[in-house]
Amino acid sequence: MPPTHEQLRRRKAIRSWIPAAVLLAAIGAAFTIAVNTRVTDVGTAPTAAPAGAVTAKGTSLFTDDGLSYIADTRRVSIDATTVPIPAEPLGLSRSGRLTVVPPTEGVYEYLTVLGPGGGMRFNGTSTEITTAGGRLAAARVEDSTRVLGYRNTLDLLRGRAARYGIPDADLAGFPTAAERAFKADAAYEYRIHTDNALGVALTVTATCSGDSTCMIVDEFSFG
Repeated sequence: MPPTHEQLRRRKAIRSWIPAAVLLAAIGAAFTIAVNTRVTDVGTAPTAAPAGAVTAKGTSLFTDDGLSYIADTRRVSIDATTVPIPAEPLGLSRSGRLTVVPPTEGVYEYLTVLGPGGGMRFNGTSTEITTAGGRLAAARVEDSTRVLGYRNTLDLLRGRAARYGIPDADLAGFPTAAERAFKADAAYEYRIHTDNALGVALTVTATCSGDSTCMIVDEFSFG
């Protein structure tokens, strides 16, 4: 007996539904892989620091144990809610520079600075801590793998300015600096600055070649 019209309609619906279900499953699997990859990329969450690896507030120490924990989690955090910040209690020398890099080349490290107005987090391939006169003077994060063109550099600077209250006038000279460098085929640097990025001084520096391919460095100063 040949199938009825209703049976044919149901079979067609089933055949149409199966590929859609498979597609949804594939999308779900791909989304899970992407999310897991992103989570893995940010390092181990700092929830179980060994004794002596962090301060009482959970921010970074730069002792041997502290540096091992930073290497495991790829996170450096600094409490700048009160300044000046004594260097020696953090395991730092009274004056000098310490460069912290992830154990695997090319992966990101995360610098979090807690200011009076809240927290800020930046990522890069290295973090440099500077001390002077027994105090924590500065922390800077650089991304040596991220090279931006002129338009993307300008967009990034605008984003930093908007987020941290840097005056628009600070950006006005960037197109002129880029044009002059292009004509002279010369490298240049361009900086924007605020003394109050959530209560902390922040300088953003674009280091650019003559054709305006740039790398960005974010630097916090602690007085």
